[in-house]
Amino acid sequence: MLNFSEELIWKTIGGKEFCSFKWVTPKQNFCKNDLNLTGFCSKQFCPLSNSKYATVVEKGGSFLLYQKDDRYGNLPDMLWKKTLLSRNYIKAIQQLDLKLAFWPKFFVHRIKQKLTKLTQKIIRNRITNIKSEKIYKKKTTIFFKTTSSEIKTQSKIKIEAIIQNELINRLNMGVYGDLYPHSPIQKWKEMEKKRAYKLLKGKFPQETFIV
Repeated sequence: MLNFSEELIWKTIGGKEFCSFKWVTPKQNFCKNDLNLTGFCSKQFCPLSNSKYATVVEKGGSFLLYQKDDRYGNLPDMLWKKTLLSRNYIKAIQQLDLKLAFWPKFFVHRIKQKLTKLTQKIIRNRITNIKSEKIYKKKTTIFFKTTSSEIKTQSKIKIEAIIQNELINRLNMGVYGDLYPHSPIQKWKEMEKKRAYKLLKGKFPQETFIV
């Protein structure tokens, strides 16, 4: 009875028939179901048509062994028996050997291959996350360094401008005397004195003065 139902299901969804998990390509048909062991659409590894099936699924960084139980074929919630595997790869392999001791060896080998791929995927993701965190930290440190250096340079420029203006004001006021060349204000004062002297001389010529 089970073989008849398996054949009927495969004839309905297998081959060129429609299946929502099937991804058709010119050379090979693939399966997008997470419970599929190999990722290929084939009768041997179809999780829907086979009444006896087992696979490994990764959820939130932990691995679960899914085993299909024929006794609960009419109850979808109880169809798959779930077993949490150890985070240690060697211990997880040992658990698979114990749980699947009476299963075909090629099937157990495929399950171990999938467990190996999933562990490698998690390791790669962790490495990329660590690298991205390091790059982010470096960028933040470089940004803070550049901002602090820009603030320091701006403060230096402001201080230099204040000092320069103060020195120019002192030079124009004649604080330094004859130490430096004549400043513009000193030249302007001298010109004003000469012009005032000429005006006075024009108003009061020397002939009008009584000795």
